Amino acid sequence: MNDKMYTRMLLRRRFCKRVLYMGTVFALSFYISVLLFGDLKSPRVMNLTELDRCPACYGISVCPELYSNQIFLENNHGWLSIFNAKNIYYGYTRSNRRVVLKKLAHNWELKEFDSKLCTSWNLKRTCTPISLLNVSNVDEKIIDIVGYNLTWADPMPRKGLVLCPYAYSLYDLIQPLTNSRNSNFKAEMINLWTVLSINPEPLILQVLLKSRGWPVPAYGGVCGRLEVVAYEGEPLSQLTHVEWYKKLKYARKILEAAMDFTFKHDRFRFYLLDWSIDNIVANERDEITFVDLEDVVVLDKHISPRRDLPYWYQRYTRNILGPGFTFSIDSMCKHHLSDHNIWAACYILASNDNGYLYPIPKEVNASKPHFDRLMNECLHGDDRFRTVTKLQHVINDMLNDENVVGYSVR
Repeated sequence: MNDKMYTRMLLRRRFCKRVLYMGTVFALSFYISVLLFGDLKSPRVMNLTELDRCPACYGISVCPELYSNQIFLENNHGWLSIFNAKNIYYGYTRSNRRVVLKKLAHNWELKEFDSKLCTSWNLKRTCTPISLLNVSNVDEKIIDIVGYNLTWADPMPRKGLVLCPYAYSLYDLIQPLTNSRNSNFKAEMINLWTVLSINPEPLILQVLLKSRGWPVPAYGGVCGRLEVVAYEGEPLSQLTHVEWYKKLKYARKILEAAMDFTFKHDRFRFYLLDWSIDNIVANERDEITFVDLEDVVVLDKHISPRRDLPYWYQRYTRNILGPGFTFSIDSMCKHHLSDHNIWAACYILASNDNGYLYPIPKEVNASKPHFDRLMNECLHGDDRFRTVTKLQHVINDMLNDENVVGYSVR
């Protein structure tokens, strides 16, 4: 055997050993991860509810349907259910309507919330959730949560509902919800406190009803720490391959949603803080839905401003605060009107950070050069309310133009 053959055999053995070593390490790591974080059995619906944590839960409105097996989980996700970090599950109703079941927080967030539950209410460390029914300061605690979110320093990360400019408007926001119920009021208020502490989405979905034309999921109800909403379609982040004219349809709906969240409600404005094509879905009818409503600024536009709001009647126009998706909650809350939703919509559609409508097909750019200009004005201009109106007209004309319909990205 010559030296070259020996060298080759030696290199081959070393390579095989390395592959075997890497495979063993990967297998062990995967096995350990499954043991620590996985759940090899598909969870039953009732096992997800954590009803034993009530009234420190979201409510019980959909519990009868879960108990009577009117809603059941899909069991064909395989390994996807093992690493379900977001605690989002899919299922069907008896009528074959697809639904999404959300725990609205990571497991570690729920454990952290439970670990502080008793001290949050100045109860003994050995208290149980049922002990909360004996507390007397629920209203104060609810206002404290909203007030804390409002006064939290702007550069700091902030989660949940911000209701401004004054926290007391919360009771006007939830009045339609409480007026229509006849069950235990104290338990419902503790449910509200829990929702505001963990994730305000169930509250927002009951204020902005799908049946009244809001681009949000149809709300099915809550049971324990589980929310049930309708499945509304696929995320736009998974629909980047569709024809460009279809993207333009989605863009029209997104701009309409931005205007609705800003103007449609007769009392409040809703500024969404987490605009992303991961959080916007589309169905087979090309309707879009915003499916993540955890981070929202709700502004009461009918308040009587105090001295702390000298610029209340002026519009707030977003200035360039920094690269990427940046905004000022403090500025939004000190003005009766902000262009935040419009700018955010244009950002996900036309920014340099993988704008959904870009690149624009060459044929469209040649025949409709003003479209690209308007998109840039929406991002960087100083009168987005005027720009978005023009932009909506242009998009409507483009969708009716035979020279535009059918173009794909070149």
